[in-house]
Amino acid sequence: RPCLSVTISPLALPHLPRCSSDPGYPDPEIPPAMPLLRILSTVLVLLSLLLLLIALGSDYWVVGDSSVHIGLWKSCVNKLCAQFSSAPDYYDATRAFLFLAMIAGFLSSFALIASFFRSHLGPVSLTLVSAVGSFSAGLCAMIALAVYTGEVNKIANITFGWSFGLGWASFPLFLITGAVMMFAQKSPSS
Repeated sequence: RPCLSVTISPLALPHLPRCSSDPGYPDPEIPPAMPLLRILSTVLVLLSLLLLLIALGSDYWVVGDSSVHIGLWKSCVNKLCAQFSSAPDYYDATRAFLFLAMIAGFLSSFALIASFFRSHLGPVSLTLVSAVGSFSAGLCAMIALAVYTGEVNKIANITFGWSFGLGWASFPLFLITGAVMMFAQKSPSS
């Protein structure tokens, strides 16, 4: 909004809009809690993305005794690990949806970080893009982990490992991030 350079006291004319560049006056367009919500959302989206990346790359999705652990890419027995030559279809579905979650999480984090510098990219609100990206990442992670859980539970005597737990932990964090960003999203008319 353009500012007029006037030497009249703002108390004399309270009906005039205040300039956002005036250091003594906060910008009336941005609620005071919004920067805090953006910072919280940034921490949450980066944490959930980190958990997802660790889960995707680690080999402790399923653990047997102390010498056996299996991931999405390889299995290890007695510290000897081998890549899967062929994996069941549910492994491919789990990998695909986790990659989609990762892409949506990166989109969400980039849009969220960009929202610190500008609120819109053309007509699109960056906080809205971030919220939709976080919800999409959470949905994709939930689908991937539900498919994996359902298929692996059919096998007897299986214990899920910490990688699997990190994957499930990223799911609600993405959803919480999306909810916080939707709350922080200001209406276009205000």
